[in-house]
Amino acid sequence: MPELPEVETIRRRLSELIVGKKISNLEVRRARSFQGDSSLVLNQQILAVKRRAKLLQLQLSNGQTILVHLKMTGQLILVQADGNRVGGGHPTADWTASLPSTHTRVIIEFADGDKLFFNDQRVFGWLKLADPAAVAAEFAKYGPDINDPGLKLDLFKLKLSKTRRPIKLALLDSALVAGLGNIYVCDALNLAKINPVRPANSLKSAEIELLFKAAQHVISRGIALNGTTFDGKFVDVSGFAGHYQDEALVYARENQPCKNCGALVIKIRQGGRGTYYCKGCQI
Repeated sequence: MPELPEVETIRRRLSELIVGKKISNLEVRRARSFQGDSSLVLNQQILAVKRRAKLLQLQLSNGQTILVHLKMTGQLILVQADGNRVGGGHPTADWTASLPSTHTRVIIEFADGDKLFFNDQRVFGWLKLADPAAVAAEFAKYGPDINDPGLKLDLFKLKLSKTRRPIKLALLDSALVAGLGNIYVCDALNLAKINPVRPANSLKSAEIELLFKAAQHVISRGIALNGTTFDGKFVDVSGFAGHYQDEALVYARENQPCKNCGALVIKIRQGGRGTYYCKGCQI
């Protein structure tokens, strides 16, 4: 699933290229993938491309916003009139295949001939047209982004003190803090040397401070490296693939030595997801 660094990477790439463009057509190829009156986007300019949590916001000149959630397998790929491609998301052959593909759900066409393709294999992702009130209601579901400068340590401590859930699962709860997915939570807990099964409210103040800094660090590194691409077929696709996987601390490193202490990384299941951690130093 594309996590915050991957979504932020897409935001930065698209922001440079589609802001100011006018939408000339919107084709919905799968009804459940677009929510709202598609006619309201026609002849509107894109004023900004923003991100909140793992959602993208395409802000339009009429005050409407196209919210985009990539979910598990979503992609946004801008195909320019000259054939150049920019974008990202879940790594599949759609990155390089002829578009539209069988996975293309929505196509946004611009007046200059460029096209933005929303592809989604499993059809969990969506585009949603929202007015300012609907945008506010959507974002009210989320806690502050983990990399938001406005998120202070005291608030982070307060949120964790109120739940007995395992710290790994608490950090994955976007209502508590947004933007932390499975890859970066595993690595943050390893960097802070905290066992993922410990109840969140059992952490001491000093441990929470280490975890806070660790979570912000791994997210920052993920953004700097354009996210994570574990599919080996696509790690060298220019302009699309990320490289955080090259320095992951524990995620997907089962039976490899921990970079903290040298003990072997193990894998367990929590909340239906794989959790990677080191029994040697994560206590």
